[in-house]
Amino acid sequence: METSPFRKKRPRSSPTPSGKRTAITDNDIFGIFEPLSRHAHLTTKQIVAFDRRCNSKTRNRLTDLYHGERKWLERLSEKLKFANSLFVDEMYRLGEDAEELLALRGIVPSDDWVQATRIGGNSTAPSRILRLAHDHMASQIALDIEIGARGAPDVRFRNHVEIIGTSPARTQAFPNPLNVAVPSIADAPQWIEPDALFAINDRFFALEADMGTESIEAVIKPKIKAYREIVASAAIDRHFGVHGLSLRVLFVTTNEKRMRNMMRAVESIAKNGRSTMFCFACRSDLGQFTRAPAPDGRMFRDPWRRAGENDVFLRS
Repeated sequence: METSPFRKKRPRSSPTPSGKRTAITDNDIFGIFEPLSRHAHLTTKQIVAFDRRCNSKTRNRLTDLYHGERKWLERLSEKLKFANSLFVDEMYRLGEDAEELLALRGIVPSDDWVQATRIGGNSTAPSRILRLAHDHMASQIALDIEIGARGAPDVRFRNHVEIIGTSPARTQAFPNPLNVAVPSIADAPQWIEPDALFAINDRFFALEADMGTESIEAVIKPKIKAYREIVASAAIDRHFGVHGLSLRVLFVTTNEKRMRNMMRAVESIAKNGRSTMFCFACRSDLGQFTRAPAPDGRMFRDPWRRAGENDVFLRS
């Protein structure tokens, strides 16, 4: 089918409204707007994988919504240009009109913490490209697991917005409810914030996406100690109103050797070198976000490795 003349002339990195009213459908809301309300930004490839419509229809719909007469979507390319921009997947953010629509429909709370807890956007890496790479990796893993879980029978997936929405009121009043205070212990941070938080059935998971830029001794080990302490002290129980003993922490890195070193870090801290709390996976294909594959649910289906224990599946 020949593309319309209007679609051909549209600049990629700036919206050009046609003046026609865009009728928003439930597919737009739950396939595009709702996941973007939980992620700082998502690529076209990620949204297409999440949306249940056919690939070409979702891609065309993203273009139409971006160029619509209202602010449904924003593109990162409006503010950031890549040298090879023609070959880089477009990255989308939720527009203010879509955000308002989700709140009016009662699909996403209007509280300030919703924006503060979006997956991605909180990396402190000095380079903006490194921050984007980390954010993309965190979103990729979280989406991959969610896609796998929703396709499995007898599995209930709950995202962090749902978890925080049922947390104690004092937690929802925090600027960032994902930030959990760590009781004072040696060689651990005062606060721990996972890159993503979700639940599968009655078990809770904290995600740590690792790009290999942090020292295992100075950063990863203190994180491991912090997670152990918020469970042992029941701090996470009080914070989220959940059973902390059901928490598993998922470390995903892009290098097999680094993954083994992180597992050895757990062995050096855990009693008898064994721990069921920390799980590990290596995804070398997520090292460069411009070449990452589409999420397909494999990280829900595949086994995760543990220190001193047998491999485990997320639904078990």
